[in-house]
Parts: sequence; C-alpha cells; structure tokens
Amino acid sequence: MKKLYTLFLITISCLSFGQGPFTATYDFASVTTTTGTTDPTPPPTVAGLSFNNFSAVVPSTPTTFNGSAGAGRFAYPNQPLGATNGDNTYTNYTGALDPTIYYQVTVTPNSGTTYNLTGITFRVQRSGTGVRNYAVRSSADSYTSNLTASINPANTALEVVAGDIFFYNADATGGQNGSTITLSGPSFTNLTTPVTFRFYGYNAEAAGGNFSIDDVAISGNVTTLSSSSFDAIEGLTMYPNPLKGNTLFITSTANAEMNVKIYNVLGKEVLSTKVNNTSVDVSNLASGVYMVKITEEGKTATRKLVIQ
Repeated sequence: MKKLYTLFLITISCLSFGQGPFTATYDFASVTTTTGTTDPTPPPTVAGLSFNNFSAVVPSTPTTFNGSAGAGRFAYPNQPLGATNGDNTYTNYTGALDPTIYYQVTVTPNSGTTYNLTGITFRVQRSGTGVRNYAVRSSADSYTSNLTASINPANTALEVVAGDIFFYNADATGGQNGSTITLSGPSFTNLTTPVTFRFYGYNAEAAGGNFSIDDVAISGNVTTLSSSSFDAIEGLTMYPNPLKGNTLFITSTANAEMNVKIYNVLGKEVLSTKVNNTSVDVSNLASGVYMVKITEEGKTATRKLVIQ
C-alpha cells in the first residue's frame, strides 16, 4: 500500500522558526454604505499566512450597517428568496442556496509554511425580511458541500438543520452569536496551498432582505521557517521527490557525515540517524506529515518531502 509522508519544516531551536495556534478575526470596522463589495478594513495578520480582504459577489451594494461600538458589518440586500415574512417553519421555505451569490475570503500560506485550519466562528444579522438560512463552503471540495455547522454557544434564535444548514428559527433582526464551523480531516490539515471560504445566505422573506456577517474568526495553527535556515548546507539534495518507496537519498557538496532527524508536526522526534552522502530508511514511519532536520559540519538545513 502506498503511504503518504510529507516532510515539512520543523521547530528546531537553532533555526529561525515559528509555530503555534492562531485566530484571525475580521471585524469589518471600515465598512460603510459606500465602500462597495470589498471590505476596506485591513485584514488580520498571522506570521506565515496571508489573509485577503473579504469580498462579496452579490446583486447590489451594502445597506446601512453600524454594529456595536460603531463597527461595521458585511451586509448586502437582495439575497435569494424563499421564505415568508414571520414564518418560522423551516419546511415551508421554498428557496435554495445560490452558488453565485456569496461572501468570500482566502487564506494563503507563505513560502515555507504549513498550516492547519480548525474552525470558524461568526456573528450574523438580518433585516426584517432578510435571510432565514445560511451555510459555509470551501474550495477544498470546489464548494460542493456545506461545512460542518453547529451553534456554540447555544442561541435560541439559531439552530442547524439537516445538511449543515444554519436556520434563523425566529424572525429576529438583532445580531446573533454562536454560528460555528468545525474544520477537520485531510482537507484542512497540513496545508501548503490556499483555501477559500464562501458564506451563502438564502431564503430571504422579500426582495431587498439582507444577510450580515461580522466578527468572523478563523482558527488553526501554523508552522513557519526562515529561508536562511532552509538552505544552510551547500549543495544539499534530497531525492527522489516525490518518493515512491522507502529509501530517501541525501547528498551535499561537502560529502561529510550528516545527522538526520525527522519529527512529526507536534515536534516529536520519530527518527534519528547518521549518513554520509547515502540513504535513509523511512519505511517504519506511519503515514502522516513530518519535518526533517539535516546537520552537516555545524550547518543546519530543513527540507520538505512527499513520499507516495
């Protein structure tokens, strides 16, 4: 059976490195009725990751919104119809999610960064004839399915119905907390490529009904390493890459003895050996993501590798 190993950059005390949890929050503080369909608020910053500005693909521009403490909200009218004003029975609604109308944001890793995404929380609000349902999807499956939804903490105005669909079960217009997305599995673990999230509102009660999001918090953890540490050993080569087998070859210009240590993403050492322009047997490693540290003549480098 083929096993997937990805050897990435690791926490090593002698290297310039960063690793840890993060929460990146969008508060939409600079959004007004005239700022168009892109949030002008500076996006959150996390070492090793880039967060772009929220944007909206919607039928019209924002309506008036000023949240608590004067902060803005990302809210647009003319959401897809399907509910009747004042009707709190979900099974009576006739509308459906429109994949062409959404708010979106993208998380992009910098070079040398591996990251995991664990969840999203956000605050919602609707106008008097606004949406009664909303959902979140991602580029991980080309926006095909709704992400795992829950209400945490509990909120009597909100619930989740079959299909991971959020439901406004009361005809409320105030801001509501508790909307939670749980991210897990290989689609959101050990990532080295961008992920985009889209927020969809639908089953509005009338034309002009809006859907508002605020305080969107994206959580996860990230591992970064400086490029100077990455290339400290002259002529370092690690091959084949990708590797279809159990033997990894490591060579360098100095052709000196190398100390090779392999760690999992939690920083635990799982393999340690010494080689001299020769091979490393990785057959005993379980499938997963790893990072490898190579030291030669007092110089250290880190490499990433995929074993198929």
